[in-house]
Amino acid sequence: GRMVASVVATDQAFVLRNGSVYTMAPSQPYASALCVAGGRIQAVGGDEAVMRSSCAAKVAASAGAASRVVDLAGATVIPGLTDSHAHIMYESARRLRADLLESALPADAVRRASEWARSNPELVKAAGGWVQGFGWDQTKWPGGAFPTRKDLDTMFPDVPVLLEQLSGHACWINSKALEVVSADIPATGDPEGGHIERDTSGKPTGILSDGAMYLVLRHIRPYTVAHVDKALTTVLHEFASLGLTGVHDFDALDPDLKLYQQRIARGDFTLRVYAAIRGGAGGGSPDDPFIKTEDGLLTKRTVKFFSDGAMGSWSAAMLKPYNDKPGVSGTLVYTPDTFRSNVTAWAAKGYQIATHAIGDAANRQVLDVYEELLKERQSNTSDLRWRVEHAQILSAEDLPRFAALGVIPSMQPSHVAADLAYAEARLGEERVSRSYAWRTLLGTGVTALPFGSDFPTAGSIPPLLGIHAAVTRETAEGVPSGGWFPEQRVTREQAIKGYTVDAAFASFREKELGKLQLGFLADLVIFDRDLMTVDSPLLLNATVLGTIVGGHVVYAANASTSAAAAGLAGLVPPRARNFHHPREGPKTQAFKKAVGPAASWWRTYTEDAREDGRAEDEDGVEEEFV
Repeated sequence: GRMVASVVATDQAFVLRNGSVYTMAPSQPYASALCVAGGRIQAVGGDEAVMRSSCAAKVAASAGAASRVVDLAGATVIPGLTDSHAHIMYESARRLRADLLESALPADAVRRASEWARSNPELVKAAGGWVQGFGWDQTKWPGGAFPTRKDLDTMFPDVPVLLEQLSGHACWINSKALEVVSADIPATGDPEGGHIERDTSGKPTGILSDGAMYLVLRHIRPYTVAHVDKALTTVLHEFASLGLTGVHDFDALDPDLKLYQQRIARGDFTLRVYAAIRGGAGGGSPDDPFIKTEDGLLTKRTVKFFSDGAMGSWSAAMLKPYNDKPGVSGTLVYTPDTFRSNVTAWAAKGYQIATHAIGDAANRQVLDVYEELLKERQSNTSDLRWRVEHAQILSAEDLPRFAALGVIPSMQPSHVAADLAYAEARLGEERVSRSYAWRTLLGTGVTALPFGSDFPTAGSIPPLLGIHAAVTRETAEGVPSGGWFPEQRVTREQAIKGYTVDAAFASFREKELGKLQLGFLADLVIFDRDLMTVDSPLLLNATVLGTIVGGHVVYAANASTSAAAAGLAGLVPPRARNFHHPREGPKTQAFKKAVGPAASWWRTYTEDAREDGRAEDEDGVEEEFV
């Protein structure tokens, strides 16, 4: 497909007609045409009405007028899709290491790492001679045991290797790596906030988790900005080809934001980013200034806290112990007092508060503190739009509190597809029935239910995977048939609303994003089939014909795909470069597992539940990627 290098402020006027347009605006839900000028929607309605508009007259008077009226030949148009919870630079970092996601055995992971190292000598050299990879997951291997350094030594006797586990909470190293970092590894016991697996004689086996990973990671030379920038280019192209026009970017670091701003300045950024920086230990300061670029491509006004860990590692905080680990009920990161003082400090400076909460105990603590502070403020609380990220397992008493408090649950539909294999064993049927409870939350009257994927830590990029999971409660392969707790399924419209209208509301932009209506920003995506009516399994086959951000075509499928794609390609200005996709297209990708590869950016190493202030000192973080 053709990619456009940038979203810039040139005034490109055009008409899209003979389409099936879902505006998501209740006042005028359907249309067949729209006219765009100055980056905004200037007319929307039937073909004839739009062709009579002053906007269409402007198009008719412009150079190359004929090519500026695109016949969509019945293709479907919806507002641009926004992922309400993801990690853009984690995803970029993932492109700089061996992909071990599909490895079926330890030996298979080792083979993939070896092939990657052979074909990417410049990346090995850039990392100071280290071979890096991630995405392996021992729970998918026969026996489910952790691998050891001996498994790696057969193929890597004399280069250091670090392969990160899918969750981002553990790594696997070889004997050479152990030798390089030996001075930092305690002879017995564990470093604070981490764990070193040892054999019966007390020697490290090659598996280090959480805080212990840092002992090795600090020996690996970080990639340069040029490497990271190139990886980001690939990722931005992929977003555009999959219909993503916006991302709420969680845990964004200063160097990430600087890189986005540099790209915006050079006209090389094709996405709207709503960034959330990290609060708490190793995070930013409430005095950090907000960011809002003139073109609306980058906004920073949100802070994110972690209240607990993850269900996969039994660290999500539960009110009662896990069914498959009696005596273990996860970990709360904060005492209520510490959490309250953190939230108070950031809220006082006007930051929107967003808190990661997965277990029912964590969700309760967050809602309790939010409620107390919101009552003190006595303002219309929904104007603050505080968010709970994941809101995954909720007690019956807490389900109605989101709506009552005007708090936004920000959820990831594809997590259901990823977790359904083990969630019931871990939680038991009663608790599981109150997990990922989208329909119940909608029924309580929540102000918004924004949807996202949490790529790459717990999901992958294609928004259609999330839409499919939301309407089916099945994996991409259609398991279980009829859906897992199908009473929680949502309608097509609600699923798309989660990626459009509700994502816009959760980022304070509902007056200009999320709908195709007069005066709104022209962010839209064109699909080859009707997402509202096509059979559920076929949702994953839908192909993006074109993606438009701020009135600029940032992606057009190959002209041979369809007449609509050819017409959209004609809107691409001549100065735009032609990019080729290095990876397979969205269709084949969508059938890959809904679980994406591991996060691998420095900040993940403090992500597991830990007391505030006990997290590894992250001072070196910013310099690493500047």
